[in-house]
Amino acid sequence: MLIAGIAIVGALLPTVIYVLFVWWLDRYEKEPLRLLALAFFWGAIPAAFLSLLLEILFDAFVQVIGGAGLLPSLVSMSVGAPLIEESAKGLALIALVLIFLREFDDVLDGIIYGALIGFGFALTENLVGYFLPILSSEGMGAGLVNIFLRTVVFGFNHALWTGIIGAGIGYARLSPRPAQRLLVPVSAWAVAVSAHAIHNAGVSLVEQTLCLSLLLSMVVDWGGLLLLLGVAYFVLRKESHWIRRGLLEEVRRGDLSAQELALLCSAGRRLWVRWEAWGRGGRRAYRDVGRYYQCATELAFKKQHLRSLGNERGNLAEIHRLRQQLSAYRLLAWPWLWPER
Repeated sequence: MLIAGIAIVGALLPTVIYVLFVWWLDRYEKEPLRLLALAFFWGAIPAAFLSLLLEILFDAFVQVIGGAGLLPSLVSMSVGAPLIEESAKGLALIALVLIFLREFDDVLDGIIYGALIGFGFALTENLVGYFLPILSSEGMGAGLVNIFLRTVVFGFNHALWTGIIGAGIGYARLSPRPAQRLLVPVSAWAVAVSAHAIHNAGVSLVEQTLCLSLLLSMVVDWGGLLLLLGVAYFVLRKESHWIRRGLLEEVRRGDLSAQELALLCSAGRRLWVRWEAWGRGGRRAYRDVGRYYQCATELAFKKQHLRSLGNERGNLAEIHRLRQQLSAYRLLAWPWLWPER
């Protein structure tokens, strides 16, 4: 019972912290919780168990061809696992963008959904494949070391790899060129598989390389994570520009004020004003301001889609609908935004 509790807490607690960080990272237009939960669930259940089944078959094939030993094991870890796991996780991203295209706006959305799928996958893999078996067979010391390595040192790995695929799909989402819509996601998948393969090879060859391969894995893992966070930061700045550019027309139309435009372009000010609204009007005020933010941002993003892709799937009609909706939400949020007026 104690072992199961330690394994569950060791897998779940870091996952919750990391998921909250990724959710916070999406500063301007929060993705629907139902889709985030769906992405996490896909990683945790279908992708994890589909990968397990296919890896068992792949390992059996490798053993039949090459027998036992270091080389067949390395092939399974560094070729089979990355190919199978990143493909299984990537299927969910493709499904999300095809089924819920209107909720998939740009590169950041791809990173967010990819990371959630990766965290779900890591939760199941860590708990079932590592924490419970190692704690049971090798004892508390080895188990706690493994928990630390897999949740702290390499805790973002699966989120990183699937986030790379998501970034590629997000880029393709706004590309008007058919060739890029195919080549960029495939290239991102290849990068994710390669990064995953380097990590697995580095971990597998620790003894043979006197830990130098592990150092290489850490450089690739943490370097890739910092690079992906840099991309996310750049996209956030671009989203702020989209909001300013898209809503400036609403200011000229008289539907928004210049003060509102300045607020909507600043993620920090948005958060501060929304929490102030909570203090004045409770949950209702917090909700009303949030809906106003979300609708205004969706309107700006939809205008960007119109500029990039034309009237894809009725962008003009959606812009008209969002303008009407924003007018209604603005009336509800106004007393909480500017109480002095």
